[in-house]
Amino acid sequence: MFNPINQLQTDHQAARSLNDTNADICFLALSEAGRPSVRTLVLRGISEDGFTLFISKTSPKWHIIQENAEAELLLWYSSMQKQYRIHGSIQALGQDAIDNNWPRRPAGSKYLDHAYTGFSAQSTEISSREALVAHIEAHRTRQAEDELSIPETAAGICLIPASIEMLDLNAHDRIHDRRRYTRDGQHWHETQLMP
Repeated sequence: MFNPINQLQTDHQAARSLNDTNADICFLALSEAGRPSVRTLVLRGISEDGFTLFISKTSPKWHIIQENAEAELLLWYSSMQKQYRIHGSIQALGQDAIDNNWPRRPAGSKYLDHAYTGFSAQSTEISSREALVAHIEAHRTRQAEDELSIPETAAGICLIPASIEMLDLNAHDRIHDRRRYTRDGQHWHETQLMP
């Protein structure tokens, strides 16, 4: 039986090998009081359990998710002309996932994680980018990267897919291949869609 997660993992690795600029990003769509809200995030992992992302609890998106955990991810691999739309619900990850991921973050991202509480919450207005950079540089001089602790505001989330829609634009006759996969327990059901 075909498993779209396996295909997605294969396409994700292929996009990376082709140096696709979208290989490690995704577009997360949330709904805030009926109003659509979309942002670009780093996709940290794809597994049978779902799609892993890391965010800050100071971010408006964290509060939106607390109110409505239903979401959709969009993956677009331009090098392969393939799009995936993944619909499902978001669950918070445990502290172990955060503990395992945070040390692998780039140094600048770690200092930025600390700036969300030491300087200003994510998405709030600040006086200038220069003021933020100065705050982070001052933090760097006070504390080396390997001395940074994981901030309490670091959060991990996983989008658990209920359906995955794949659009493949590679057909030479320009008649695109579009399919929807819906999950019923451990099984996926395929439906061919009009492109």
